[in-house]
Amino acid sequence: MQQSYQRFIELVKDTENVEALYAYFEKVITAPIDISDLLRWQWVQCVSAFDKFVHDLVRAGMLEIFLGNRASTPKYNTFQIDVQTYADMINNSVDASLIFERKIVMKHSFLAFQDPVKVAEALAFIWNESDKWGKISNLMGMTKYDCTTYLKNIVIRRNQIVHEGDYTDYLSKRQDIFSQDVLDIRNYILKLGKAIYDCVK
Repeated sequence: MQQSYQRFIELVKDTENVEALYAYFEKVITAPIDISDLLRWQWVQCVSAFDKFVHDLVRAGMLEIFLGNRASTPKYNTFQIDVQTYADMINNSVDASLIFERKIVMKHSFLAFQDPVKVAEALAFIWNESDKWGKISNLMGMTKYDCTTYLKNIVIRRNQIVHEGDYTDYLSKRQDIFSQDVLDIRNYILKLGKAIYDCVK
């Protein structure tokens, strides 16, 4: 799990390179060139890093349960594998955990773990806690409502950027985005990832 967390930090911190590029262009470019997509890219990448982090954390935790190094959860016990996967695991006992891990990756690869509800559902595979967001937000020094609402809004804007080009409709101009917005969400995402990791490690 620690590797998953360290990788998450690296991915989020990578966005700072683009932040430096944006700051440079903002100072030297005098022509009316829109460089705001450098900010949008950072926004999207922060959410992607968080999504990947939840995927990696859940995979690592489920593997720990499979190997007997972590207590199982009711949700883990409902994870389904097909007969072929079961046969492969029985016939290759040395690589059974690798086969199981690949199955987790395959089944979860179609899912996005960004929205607070989806994040809680994913964490249920490895964390048997009824008030997950209560525990997470408490560690962040926020109310549960503020914590989850902020994440929802970040994800909504991410989807507007990715799927709609950051336009609210075909008649409007693109939504404004500011470097401080990106800094705020980066800090929030890092703080959120740390809180989740501290809850489940």
